[in-house]
Amino acid sequence: MLDMVINSIILFWKGRLFQDLGHVIKQAVIGMVIAAVIVIAAVKAGLALWMAIVIASLISGAIQPYLFKDLKYA
Repeated sequence: MLDMVINSIILFWKGRLFQDLGHVIKQAVIGMVIAAVIVIAAVKAGLALWMAIVIASLISGAIQPYLFKDLKYA
């Protein structure tokens, strides 16, 4: 198991883990932007920062499977 993790890390840093690294980065940025917008909106609405972060984390974590459903490995 540890060997698989180490191999995946090595392939990632060499840029050979994903078929289309640009697509992976784009989808990750979309997830981060959604989380940031939720945090900012929740804080502006009067929620405590910790509560806004928890809510944004749950929502952005829930959308990750949708964002990465077409992920292809090399």
